[in-house]
Amino acid sequence: MKLILACLLLFSALTARTQGQTPDSRELSYHIGYLSNNAIRPGVNFGLEYGLVDAVKLKSKVKEGRGAINTIRVHQIVAATNLGVLWHPQTSTSLLNTYTIEYRKTTKRRMQYQLGIGGAYMRNFFPNAYVVDDSGEVSSRSFGSAGYGGITQFIGYGRYRRDSRALQWWHLRIAATYLVGYNSFLLPYLTTELRLGFHKKPVQ
Repeated sequence: MKLILACLLLFSALTARTQGQTPDSRELSYHIGYLSNNAIRPGVNFGLEYGLVDAVKLKSKVKEGRGAINTIRVHQIVAATNLGVLWHPQTSTSLLNTYTIEYRKTTKRRMQYQLGIGGAYMRNFFPNAYVVDDSGEVSSRSFGSAGYGGITQFIGYGRYRRDSRALQWWHLRIAATYLVGYNSFLLPYLTTELRLGFHKKPVQ
């Protein structure tokens, strides 16, 4: 009986320690970030993400004079949707919408590594556009737009913040988006982003 009670107390302590140092799946969070295309087109990004699956790996070592030292690593699958706006005064304003599935690893020092892929749709709005009619005559328009669909893939690096903080994590992410009809699909649309992730309420 004492052995069972001791095991339950140990499990409870480890569970509480795990929850205090790692992000939770099945929890909705949102993020905002600074988005840039080729480091010359500034923009902003807003997104939502939801943890689908997580696997917590816990290792415990007993060291003389220090007691038990627990090492926690988390592997997650995260679904996300993002809407970004990129601006260039001389060419166009672009809306970039993505839907992604991401693998995220959190290390024992709460550093996070990400790798993901998904679908993308970009809509460009042009301040100056030109139209060619059936007779071949060219006329100018004050406003025009074009849409492109494709796939996106990304890698990222960041850090998870523990305890009861609204700011959950920060990530630096690089993405390559391949759009049908844009740059012949062969040249990717490159973006970099510094994003900040928040819980809908602080973690307790």
